[in-house]
Amino acid sequence: MSHVRAPLGGDGDTEDCQELWVVLDARDGRVLGRVDTMTVASNSEHTPHPDPAQTGLSVGEGEEGSPALWGRWDGQQLTAAQIGIELVLLAVSPSGRHLLTVDVGQWSLSLHEVENGSVLRELEAADTVPVHPGSTGEDRVYWDYDAAFVDEATIVAGTSECDAPYGTARHWLVDVHEMTLRGEISYPVPVSGPARAAGGGTWYTISKDGTSVHLRELAEEN
Repeated sequence: MSHVRAPLGGDGDTEDCQELWVVLDARDGRVLGRVDTMTVASNSEHTPHPDPAQTGLSVGEGEEGSPALWGRWDGQQLTAAQIGIELVLLAVSPSGRHLLTVDVGQWSLSLHEVENGSVLRELEAADTVPVHPGSTGEDRVYWDYDAAFVDEATIVAGTSECDAPYGTARHWLVDVHEMTLRGEISYPVPVSGPARAAGGGTWYTISKDGTSVHLRELAEEN
């Protein structure tokens, strides 16, 4: 699926466009299905699902909001449902049953049912994450715009953006069943930026100097 801007009426006038979510034939690029997203995007990003016939779309509209959409392709028709208007999609669980989002203010992580978009549980950063050791405690703690499911029971989420002024980025293990903080992840070398999904029970981080990418997995408990 692709999120594109197309002239209304196909007359080539780029000043009067609509935004479409389209399904393309991978062999020849033909448009197989389309739906009007009713958005005015400054950026957009897809969130994949284990079933390639489903995917999420986060649309950034600047100060106007950030609608989150969920699309399904049944082989003939593309349909889209709105999950929220001020949400960013982060990741889908390995089973495909659960979806993780963060609000645009980055206050709260939310676990949703993929089937209907309903919120199951939430985790507030300010109520659970300790302030950075280098902070004066005056600035708020908030979640990154990236996170990863390690498995059905565990999420890796970061606070690297708000940590940046004070030192090393911090990443956290989150228990999915209770949406509670299990603790901070200890890395052998300092990392920067958020934790990003890599699939297969892994996630990746970028070194502090930005020269290397590291694939991560949880250490086995003895």
